[in-house]
Amino acid sequence: MTWMTNQKMKKQKMSERFYWYQPLRLCLWLLVLLPGAVVAETDWSEELNAIQQLQADGNMVQAIIDLEALHSQNPTATRLKLELAVLYLQLNQPDTAERYLTEVLADPDLPVRVRINTQVLLIQAQDAQAVSDYQFSSYLELSAGQSDLTDSGYSQVGGQGQMLLPKTVYYSNRQSYTVRPLIRATALSRYYPQRNDTPWLGRLEGGFSVRSPKAIVQLTLGWQHDDSLDGWLGRAAYAQSMGAFRLRLAHDQFWHDQGFETDSLALVSTTLGSRSRLSVFWEGEHLNVDTNSSTAHDVGVGLTSDFNDWETEFNLVQSLSREELGLENRVIWQAAPDWRLRLRFDLNDLTTRDPLGYAASISLRWTP
Repeated sequence: MTWMTNQKMKKQKMSERFYWYQPLRLCLWLLVLLPGAVVAETDWSEELNAIQQLQADGNMVQAIIDLEALHSQNPTATRLKLELAVLYLQLNQPDTAERYLTEVLADPDLPVRVRINTQVLLIQAQDAQAVSDYQFSSYLELSAGQSDLTDSGYSQVGGQGQMLLPKTVYYSNRQSYTVRPLIRATALSRYYPQRNDTPWLGRLEGGFSVRSPKAIVQLTLGWQHDDSLDGWLGRAAYAQSMGAFRLRLAHDQFWHDQGFETDSLALVSTTLGSRSRLSVFWEGEHLNVDTNSSTAHDVGVGLTSDFNDWETEFNLVQSLSREELGLENRVIWQAAPDWRLRLRFDLNDLTTRDPLGYAASISLRWTP
């Protein structure tokens, strides 16, 4: 009886131990599983490193796709929101960057240092957003000039206004493209006091510009009207930066009542020291007026320099059509933040001493 009683008492104690062990075992399992669950939700350092490597390799589009996917799995992660904001700023989408930065700042437990850095990024995004909206630029210029021709002295007033409309951003495999429509209006009037002649012209153009991080393309089509000719004006320009070199291509086409005129330019420049650039260029001009046509080609080399408030430009131009060697000289002085004074003196043909062909002008431009 005693043995049976002891066995019953042991079983009762084991049952009691097992009863208390059940919730303890569940707690132990939770202590084992919860850290794994937490790591699964927050340990995305390897994925983030891979995304940053894509960004370093220039594959911005794939980086933003992967980062958005990682953020969708961790929607409350502040670090991912900040990484997205920085990436969208680099992709020239300040509106999306501003949205993520605003979400980060809404966290009341955000550390002070992170809050300050986030506010700085928000200011940058807001400034970039303002730039991405409407932009208007203009200038007004007064000038006077004289050449070696008889009765060639003149005075002139001209100006231009340009409106850039809100941009749209598109993406390729490795970079983004920003497209902005534009509207441009130009007008000028020239007066020859010795012959009472006042030629003038007005232009209205519309088109768009496409910009990537290292290149820009601009296409416009418009109407030109002056005192003698009316017609359509088409313009195409391309510029690209290639390290220390820059490439620029431009072509203008004017279809008017009496025929058409074209002007073309191809220029390659490179840095020369800390303040100067050396350029090699080609210019072409073709006129087809009343069944008579003429073509002129020029090649040249130029040197431009920037000395804080001063800019200088000197071009040596060889005419392939007329076998003339000319020299173009320009000096620009920034008299005030909005005012520039420009002096220009050109020698048409250095090979001819008598008569010496020249053209001189002085202009004052106001850019508000």
